[in-house]
Amino acid sequence: MKILVELYREGRFFIARDLLTKIADQGLTGNEAVQNLKKGVADHCQLLIELNPPGHSLAWLDIEVDNLVRNAPVIS
Repeated sequence: MKILVELYREGRFFIARDLLTKIADQGLTGNEAVQNLKKGVADHCQLLIELNPPGHSLAWLDIEVDNLVRNAPVIS
């Protein structure tokens, strides 16, 4: 799953924010902020799965956006 992340510094913290869900997390380094965000987004997805009403199905939609964000670095 790929997410589009905004990474910026605010005071002494780096902020990583998923632009689609608006979930954000912070860290003392950019890498730490991204790692914290990964856990937050994973927890959010898990909660959505658990709250899915009976009789409703879920599916992952894979959309390739690399060609839209040509010059943006990939953060792993």
